[in-house]
Amino acid sequence: MHAITNSFSREISAHFDAYFKHFNLATSYIELIILVHKEGEVTQKALAENMNLAPSTITRFVQKLVKMDLLEKSKNGRIALLQLTPKAEKLAAELTITYNKAVEDLEAKLGEKFVHTTEQLLQHGLNVLAQKKD
Repeated sequence: MHAITNSFSREISAHFDAYFKHFNLATSYIELIILVHKEGEVTQKALAENMNLAPSTITRFVQKLVKMDLLEKSKNGRIALLQLTPKAEKLAAELTITYNKAVEDLEAKLGEKFVHTTEQLLQHGLNVLAQKKD
């Protein structure tokens, strides 16, 4: 079970990575940029929850994107908010189009129903496993 799940995950990652190669950013960074673009302003905690990543991973991503002038931090009282820089805002539209194309091509290869059903099953599995940790 683990081997096939791991292999499938690597193939999906390779599929998306191929679409984003020319942006010189890993797909996870691109997904973060797209998510912040959709949300406008967001906390690191919300990003970690939404992307199912550890807060320390999000911290590393944010630091890198801030250094690249793609993300900026602001304060709202004691809460730190993240937003895209103007440079990233311009890039976000192109990233979103490319991301959607990657999803469409994956659906064309595997079937739309398969992709959506697999996504729902994986999300359900993540939810159940996360509840069992508590």
